[in-house]
Amino acid sequence: MPPVQPDKIRNVVVVGHGGSGKTSLVESLLHAVGATTRLGKVDDATSILDTDPEEQKRHITINMALAAFTHEGVKINLIDTPGYADFAADQRAGMRIADAAIVFVDASAGIQVGTQIAWNELEARRTPRVFLIGRLDRENADFDEVLGQLRETYGIRVVPLHVPVGEHQQLSATIDLLHGQLLKGPKDPVAELPKEEADRVGQYRQQLVESIVETNEDLLTRYLDGKELSYDELRDALHAAVRDGQVVPVLASSAHRHVGYAALLNAIREMLPSPAEAGSLIGKSPSGDEIARKPDLGEKLSAFVFKTIADPFVGKLSYVRVYSGTLHSNTSIYDATKKEAERVGQIFFLRGKEQEPTNEVGAGDVCAIPKLTATTTNATLCEKDAVILYDAIDFPAPSFSVAIEPASKADLDKLMRNALLGERQADTPHIGAARRAIDDRPPHFRSPSRPRIGRNMSTRPRFGQAGQRRRLQLLAAGQGRGRRQPRHLPQNKGAALADILIGRACRAVERVGQHRGEPGGLGRAQP
Repeated sequence: MPPVQPDKIRNVVVVGHGGSGKTSLVESLLHAVGATTRLGKVDDATSILDTDPEEQKRHITINMALAAFTHEGVKINLIDTPGYADFAADQRAGMRIADAAIVFVDASAGIQVGTQIAWNELEARRTPRVFLIGRLDRENADFDEVLGQLRETYGIRVVPLHVPVGEHQQLSATIDLLHGQLLKGPKDPVAELPKEEADRVGQYRQQLVESIVETNEDLLTRYLDGKELSYDELRDALHAAVRDGQVVPVLASSAHRHVGYAALLNAIREMLPSPAEAGSLIGKSPSGDEIARKPDLGEKLSAFVFKTIADPFVGKLSYVRVYSGTLHSNTSIYDATKKEAERVGQIFFLRGKEQEPTNEVGAGDVCAIPKLTATTTNATLCEKDAVILYDAIDFPAPSFSVAIEPASKADLDKLMRNALLGERQADTPHIGAARRAIDDRPPHFRSPSRPRIGRNMSTRPRFGQAGQRRRLQLLAAGQGRGRRQPRHLPQNKGAALADILIGRACRAVERVGQHRGEPGGLGRAQP
C-alpha cells in the first residue's frame, strides 16, 4: 500500500485538564468510525488506549497513546495525552509533533488549570486549535456558560461552530452553524435545520460569520454590502483563519450520548491543517547551518523520535514522526543524534495497543519502529548522505527525585552487584539492556545525578569502604557469596529489570504521597 499523501493526513493532539474525558472521546470516535469492534471505557479498564496497569487502576491517562484511522479518504492520527501535571512531558511531546490540537473542556466544570496550561503551551507554539465542549449529557452541564467563559478568557476569536440540540439526557444532536444542518453520528443521516432551531442559534451564526469575514477583506466588503456568501467561501476562509490562529472554533459533543462525532470529524477534515500546509521544518546540519526540509515524499528522509517505550511483546518501541521523504521497512537509516547506523525492521501504525504493520511511511505521518538499538527519545533519523538535526523537545524539569532502598542485605548485594555488572557489560547482558531501557525514558523520569542508594554502606560496622569495595568486586566476578551472573541472557530480561526498578521507585513515591495525606500517592514528594 503506497504511503498517504501529506495533504490527506491530519495529526491532531487532544489536550485538556486531567480527568475531563479526553480518552473517552477518542475511544468513542474509534468505535463510531468502525476502527474498533467494541467501545472501550476508561472506568471499566477496557480502554485500548490506557493499557498500563497503573492507568487501569487509577482510571487516568499516564502515557501518550496514538490512535490512527481513516475517515472519508483522510488519515487522522489522534494523539491522546495525559492531563495531569505529573505527566506533562508526554503532553509536550504530543504537541511537538502535532499540526493541530483539540482542547477538551468539561461542560460541567468549565475552564480548569489543565485547560489554561494547554492553551498557554499551544499559544507559545502557535498551533492551530479548536475547543471541544464535552460531557454535555451531565446534569450540571451548561454549553452557553462555558462558551461565555471561553470568550471572556481567550477573546472574541473564540466563536461557536457547533451548538447542541437539547440539554443533559435530552441531548440529541448538534447544529452545524456554517452549513445549517443537524448532525449526530458519522453514520446518521444529515437533517435540515428546523425553523425554530434556526431562530434560536441565529446569534451564534452571526458571531461565526462576522469572525470569518473579518479575516478576509474581499468577504468583508461583500458582507457589508449585504451580498450572499456561499458555504464553500465561508468554509475555505474559516480553514485559513483557523490555520493562522485568527479564529478558534468551539464544538460540542457527548461521548455517553454519542452526539457530535460527525460534526467533529468534519471539522478535523475541513478546518484543521494538514502537514503539507505546515510548511518546511527547519533543522541544522552537523556544521550548524540551517536546513529546510519540505513535507514531500520525494524529499530526503528525515524523522524525529518523540517517545520511547518498553513494549511487553516487542521490546523497545520508538514513536516516530516522519517530516520528509519516505521511511521503508527492512532498510538502514542514520541516527544523526547518536551518530550511529540503525537497522529498521518492521514498521507499525498504532491504534492504542493494536499494531498494524506497514511497508512504508510517508512525510507527515506517524508510526512506531521496534528494536532500534541506540536510538532514544529526541533523536533525528535521516539518510547518512543528507544529515539533519532537529531541535529536541523541551521537557519540563523533574519535580522530585527518588532513591531505591533495599529491603534487606541480600537485596543490597544484588543491587550493587548488578550495578557493577552493568558498568562492565553494558552491551551484552540483561543488566546493560535494563540500564539502556531506563536511560531511554524522557528526562523528566531521570535523576539529574546518579541514583542514590537508600542505605549508606560505609555505616555498616562489618565492612570498611575498602573491604566493601573488594567484596562487591568478588561478587561481580562470581566469587564469594552469591550466584555467578550468566554471561548471555535474553535481552527482554533487561526491560523486565528496568520495570522492577522503576516500579519500586514509583511505589516509594506513592508511599511518600500517602504519608503526606494525598489520595493515591500522586502528590509531589520533597527532594
